[in-house]
Amino acid sequence: MMAASAPTPSKAKSTSEAVPTDDDYTSGMSHLTIGVQIQELSKRLQNTTEELHQQVRDKHGALLQQATHAGRFDAALNSLAEDVQRVRATGHRLKGQVDTQYQLVENQTQVLGRLHEVSHMLRSAGTLLTLTAKLKNTKDVLRQAELHFELGQLIEDKELKDIEFIQEERAYVISSRQKIRNLTQMQLVTGLQERNQMQVVNALKIFINFNTLEKSLENLLATFIADMEQSLKECFAGTDISVLNKADAMRSPTHGGSNGSSKSGAARGPGKAPQLTTTQNFRAKFWKSLHWLLYDELYESCTQIKLLKTALEQINQFGYTSEASDQCIPQRFWQRVQQLLRKSFDECPQHVNQTLQEGLSKLLTSARGLEQRLNNEFQFDNEIFAPLEVGYVSKCAANMKACLAGVDLPGNETVDNFIRIAFTELSAALIDSRLSNTIANVFIACGKELCTKLEAQIKLGADSKQVVDLPNLQQQQNTQLANVLYYYKDSVRRMLSDLQLQFEKTPGAARGNIARSLEQADLLIGTILQQIMESIISAISIIILSMHREPGLNTDRVSATGPSMYMKELQEFVTRVWSHHIELFDDKEMTGKCGHELAKRCIELFIHNLCILRPLSGAGRQRLKQDCQHMEQALKSLCPNLAELGKPSRLLRAMSLLIVQSSQELVKQTVGVDSLVPSYIVLLLLFGHAGGELQSPHTCANWSNERLIEWLDGHTAEREKLELISGALQRYRDNARRKNIQQYDEIYPMMVDYFEQALKAIT
Repeated sequence: MMAASAPTPSKAKSTSEAVPTDDDYTSGMSHLTIGVQIQELSKRLQNTTEELHQQVRDKHGALLQQATHAGRFDAALNSLAEDVQRVRATGHRLKGQVDTQYQLVENQTQVLGRLHEVSHMLRSAGTLLTLTAKLKNTKDVLRQAELHFELGQLIEDKELKDIEFIQEERAYVISSRQKIRNLTQMQLVTGLQERNQMQVVNALKIFINFNTLEKSLENLLATFIADMEQSLKECFAGTDISVLNKADAMRSPTHGGSNGSSKSGAARGPGKAPQLTTTQNFRAKFWKSLHWLLYDELYESCTQIKLLKTALEQINQFGYTSEASDQCIPQRFWQRVQQLLRKSFDECPQHVNQTLQEGLSKLLTSARGLEQRLNNEFQFDNEIFAPLEVGYVSKCAANMKACLAGVDLPGNETVDNFIRIAFTELSAALIDSRLSNTIANVFIACGKELCTKLEAQIKLGADSKQVVDLPNLQQQQNTQLANVLYYYKDSVRRMLSDLQLQFEKTPGAARGNIARSLEQADLLIGTILQQIMESIISAISIIILSMHREPGLNTDRVSATGPSMYMKELQEFVTRVWSHHIELFDDKEMTGKCGHELAKRCIELFIHNLCILRPLSGAGRQRLKQDCQHMEQALKSLCPNLAELGKPSRLLRAMSLLIVQSSQELVKQTVGVDSLVPSYIVLLLLFGHAGGELQSPHTCANWSNERLIEWLDGHTAEREKLELISGALQRYRDNARRKNIQQYDEIYPMMVDYFEQALKAIT
C-alpha cells in the first residue's frame, strides 16, 4: 500500500509542471496589457468573494453561537462598569466623612498640645517662683544648693527665658548660684587649710548639687600646682624664706582667694629684676627656701589632699579616692607635682641646675623627710632626681680624687684626708639607697687607686725577704706600706661603724660593697707578709732538720733535761724573727693568722722529722719528749694560746707521749678518720723501734731526709703515704726471703698488722 500511495518521480514532475506558481503568474501578467490585467484581477477578486461566502455558509452555526456569547459578555461588562461607578461614589462619600473627622481631631489635638505647653510653662514658672521664694527665705547654704539643683533645669529652659514675669526671679537665681559657687570654693579651700572636715564635706555636697564637682576639684588641683610653681620660681630666684612665707599667706583664700594669688604672682613675676647677691648667699637662701617648699609647703598641700580624700569617701565618691581609678585625686595631684618638679629641674637656669646637682643630697634629704612625714603615702620617683646625679657624683669624685692627686706615696695623713671627705660624702648620700650605692662605687674606685699607688711601691726580691738579720731598708719600707694599708682598712671600718645607723635606715648594698673592697688591702698586706713567711718557714725547716745531726740521741748518756741544741736555736730564731720582722706590722689580725699558720707548719715539720728520726735510745726519746714541750714554749710567741690551733696542738702533745712508748703500745693506737694521730706517723715511729735490716721508706728509696720531708709535704693523701711505707715493708720481706732469714724482726709482724688495719680503714 505504501508503494501504491507513493507517487512516482515522473508523475510528481508532471504535477509540478501543471500547477503554475505566483512567480510564473506574475511573470505571465507582465506581458499583458493593463486592461487585460484589470480583467484578470477582477476575476480573481470575484473568486475570492465567492470563496468567503462559501465559508460563511459552511460555518454559519458556529458564527451565530459566537455572536451570542459576545452579547452576553458585553452585558456583563456594562454591569461591572455600573458597579465600579457605585463603589467609586461610595468611596468619595466615605473619604469626605473621614477627612472631615480627621480635620476636626487634628485641630483639637493642636489645641490640646498648645494647652499642654502652656500648662507646662505655667507649671514650670510656678515651680520656679515657688523654689525661688524658698531660696530667698533659706539661709542654709547646703539647702540653697539643693534648691539650686532643682532649679537648674528650669533656669536652662529656653522657653522660660521669654516669659517676662519670671525674668526677675531667674536673674536672682543665676546671681545666687554664682555667689554660692564662689563662696563654696572659698569655704572648700578654707576648710582644707583649717582641717575642718565637716566644712569640706558640705562644700563637696554643694558642688555635687551644682553638678560641678569634677570642675571644682580640677580647679583646686590647678590652684595647688600654680602656687607651688610660683614658689619654685621664687626659690630659684633666690627669694628669702620670709618673703615666701608672706607670699604663701597672701595666696591663701582669706586674703583674696584666686584674685589675690594672681595679684601676688603679678607683683613677683618673671618681669621683676632679681636681687643681686653672692653665690654663697644665694645657695644658702636657695636651699633654705627649697627645704621649706618641700618639707613644709608641699607637706601642707599633701595633708589637705588627704583630708579631701577622706571627705570624698564620706560622701561615697569612691571614684575620686580609689587608687585603681584614673580620677583618684591623690594620684592626680602627686603626678602633677612630680611633673612640675621634673619640668622645673629641666628648665631651670644653669646656675640653679649646678646648685641642684652639687647639693643633690640636701634635696633628697628634704624629699625623704617629706615622705617620712607623710608615712610614705606619697613617694617621689627616682627618675625625677636621676638627671641631677651626674653632676653630684662628679663633684664627689673630684673631691675624693683631689686628696690623692699628686701623691705618689700615700701616708696616714693622705688616708685621713681621704676618709674625712669620703665620710662627709657618704653620710650626705645615705639619705637615698640609689645615690649611696653610686657614691660607694666612687669611693671604692678611689680606694682602689690608693691601693694601686701603694702597691707600686712594694719591694719584692731576695733583699725584701731575708730573715737572718735585722730588717733592711726595703723591708722597713714594705712594713711602712703595709701599716698604711692597715691604717686605711681600719679607717674605713671605723667609718662604716660610725655610719652604721644611717646604713640601717637606707637599705642597699653600699656597706657590703665597701667592706668587700678592703680585700685588695688585705691581699697587698698578705703579699708583703707572705714573702717573709716563706723565708721564715725555710729557715725553720733547716733548723728542725738539724735534729738528725743532734749528738747523743742514740746513746743513754744524753741528758733528758733541758732543750736540745736545735731546739734552742729554733726558740731564739722564732723569738727574734717574730719581734724584728712580724710584730712591726700593725695589722694584728693578719699577723695573728700568719702566726697560726706558721705554728701549724712548725708542728708539722717537727712531727715529720721526729717520726723518721732513728736510731734512738731510751734517753734520746726522753730528750725528744722534752723537746716537744719546749716546742710548745717556742710557739708561744707565734700563738699565745696553742689550743686555738686545734688538731695540730693536740697532735704535738700526743707526740710527746708516743715518742717514749714501746712498739706494743704504739700499735694499740686507733686507725681511721677519728684517730688523732695519722696511721703513717705511727708506722714511721715503729721503724725507729726496728733493727737496721728493716730500713725506713726514704732509706729504701735512697732519699735524703730533706727529700722525704718535701715528699710528705707534697702528698697529703693518706693512701699515698701508706703506699710508700708498703714499699719499705715489701722490700724488707723480699730481702729476708732472699737471705733465707728464718726469723723476721719482731717489729715487722706488728707493723704489717697495723698497716693492714690502716689500709682497711681508708678503703
